[in-house]
Amino acid sequence: MSWKWILLLATCLLLSACAAAQEENTDGNELEEPSKEDGKFFPKLLSHIFDILSFRKVVAELKVGKTSPTMCFVCKFGIALLQHFVETDKPQEEIAHIAYTICSTLKLDSDRVCAGIINLFQDEMMYIFKRTTLGPQEVCGVLMGNECSRISSPQHNWTVPLTPFPKPPVERVLEPLKGAPVIRVLHLSDTHLDPYYMEGANADCKELMCCRIADGPAPTPSQAAGKWGDYRNCDTPLRTLEHMLRHITSKHKIDYVLWTGDIPPHDVWNTTRDEQVHILHKVSNILAKNLPGIPVYPALGNHESARINSFPQPEVKGKFSIQWLHEEVTSAWGRWLPQDAQRTLREGMYYAVRINPGLKLISLNMNYCNTQNWWMLLNSTDPARELEWLVHQLQDSELRGEKVHIIGHIPPGHSDCLPVWSANYYRIINRFESTVRGQFFGHSHLDELEVFYGDESRPTNIAYIGPSVTSYDGVNPSYRIYSIDGNYEKSTSAVLDHETYFLNLTEANLFDRPIWRLSYSARQEYGMQSLQPNQWNKLLDRFQVEDPLFQKFVRHLYHLSDFPREVCTGECKQETLCRMRTARSHDSTFCN
Repeated sequence: MSWKWILLLATCLLLSACAAAQEENTDGNELEEPSKEDGKFFPKLLSHIFDILSFRKVVAELKVGKTSPTMCFVCKFGIALLQHFVETDKPQEEIAHIAYTICSTLKLDSDRVCAGIINLFQDEMMYIFKRTTLGPQEVCGVLMGNECSRISSPQHNWTVPLTPFPKPPVERVLEPLKGAPVIRVLHLSDTHLDPYYMEGANADCKELMCCRIADGPAPTPSQAAGKWGDYRNCDTPLRTLEHMLRHITSKHKIDYVLWTGDIPPHDVWNTTRDEQVHILHKVSNILAKNLPGIPVYPALGNHESARINSFPQPEVKGKFSIQWLHEEVTSAWGRWLPQDAQRTLREGMYYAVRINPGLKLISLNMNYCNTQNWWMLLNSTDPARELEWLVHQLQDSELRGEKVHIIGHIPPGHSDCLPVWSANYYRIINRFESTVRGQFFGHSHLDELEVFYGDESRPTNIAYIGPSVTSYDGVNPSYRIYSIDGNYEKSTSAVLDHETYFLNLTEANLFDRPIWRLSYSARQEYGMQSLQPNQWNKLLDRFQVEDPLFQKFVRHLYHLSDFPREVCTGECKQETLCRMRTARSHDSTFCN
C-alpha cells in the first residue's frame, strides 16, 4: 500500500472533517486556518472523521487496490485539496507540516516514519502537481480507470499502434515430443534483503518494517525476530537468502534464472541513493557468487529507486532525473547481458535477449505502468516508447518463427498498473498470442496468476505471479522452478509444469534447522492435463464450485504460511478469483 495514497486518504478525511466542524460551529464564526503553532485544531477536526468515513474500510480497499465509490471520493477530494494548496501558493513546508500532523494524529505510523516519508516525497509531489494539467477527476481516472472517471486528455488516453501484418492463425500448442529436452528455469521474486535484520530484535515494532537493529531488543520472547526470518513486517535476513541459494545449487539443475524485481528492504521512509545502489550491487553479487555460470535475467522492481515508486520519464532531467539508476542497473546486471540488451537497459531499463535460437526473453520496466509512480500524471503516453518497442520485438519474433517469454515486476492486471498501459499491453499480448508462450511477474508476494482472454471469452495467455523470497506480509520464503519445453527445432517453449518450494519459518526458527521443501507441483496438485490457458481457466471454474480445492489453492497462495488468517470465503473468495481473471487492470469483465 502506497504512502502517497495513505496521505491522500488523510487529506480527504481532513477535508470532510473540516466540513463537519464548520457545520457544528454554532456561533457563526468561521474556523480559522490551522497554523504550525496550533496544537488543538487537528485533533478536534479529526474527532469527526469516523462519523464521515470508515477509515478502516478505506485502508482495506487500498490494500487490495479496490476501486469503489468511496475510493473515488477519497481520490478526488484529496487531489482537489492538494491542488488547492498548490494553486494558492501555500508554502511547501506548511503543507508538509499539515501532512505530518495528519499522519501523526491518525497514527498511520510512528512519528519517525511519518517524518521520513514526508521529507522524502514532498519535493517530488510539489513538482508534479505544479505541472500537471489534469484536474482531480482526471487524475483519479488515470490512476483508477473509467470506473472512477473517464479521461479525455490525449496524454492519458492513448493507443499503441500494433502492426500492419495480419494476425496469423492461432497455433495449437502440442505436447512436446517424447524424450524432448526440458529447460529448468528458476524464478526468484521480491528478494527484499534486509542487511540490518537482527535475530532477537523487536518484530512487533508497530512500524512499516521491523526486526532491525534500530528497533532494539524485543520486550518479550514472543516479540523477538526469529533467526531465519519472521512473519511480521520483516524482510529477508542475509543468512536466509544465502542458505536458499546454496540449497538450490545443491539440489537442482538450473539452466537460467528469472529475477523479477524488488531488491531493497521495505524501509521506504529511510531510503537514500547510496543505500539503494549498495543493496542493488550487493544482492546482484550474491546471486552471481552462489549461482556460478548460470545466466540471470533480472527485471526492475518498484522499490529500486531512491524514492519507492519514483521513476520519472527519461526526458526528465536535472534534480529528478532517474539516469543514475539506469547506469547502476546496467553496471550491476551487465555481466549477464549482451551489449545490445545493455543499450536498451541503460536507456529505459528494459531489454531483450535470445535464450536459444528459438526463444527470446523480454524484460519490461513495469514502473511505467505503476499507478503509484505519479510522474505518469505529467504524461503517461507509452513512456520511453517501451510498448512500441515491445510490438517491434514481438513482430520480429513472429516473422522469425521464434517464441517469446516476458518478465516484469508489477503484473499487468494488478491494481497497481495504470489502466491505459494495461489495456494496451493486453491488446499486444492477444495480437501475438501464438508468439508469447510465457509471462512471469512478482510484486504481490503471493503465489497466483492472471488469465488473458480474447474474443468470446477464449483464454489466450497466462501471466504467472511468482511467490516472494521475503516473508513480508506473513508468508514463507519461497522460490519456483518452471519446466519449459526445451531447446530443439520444434520446441513449443511452453510451460509444462512448475514446482514451488518453501521454508517453514516456524520450524526453522524453533529448531534452528532450515529445510526447503517442495510445496506442490501445479499439474499434480490440481490434476491438470497441461498448463495451457484453457486448462487454467477450467481450474478457476472448478475453484468456484469446489471449495476444498479452492482452499487448497489459498494455502499455496500464502506459501503454506503459519501466519493466522481468516478463512477465505464469500467476498474474499470472489475477489481472489476475480483477481486471476483480470489481466487488464481495473476491469472485471471476465469475473462473472
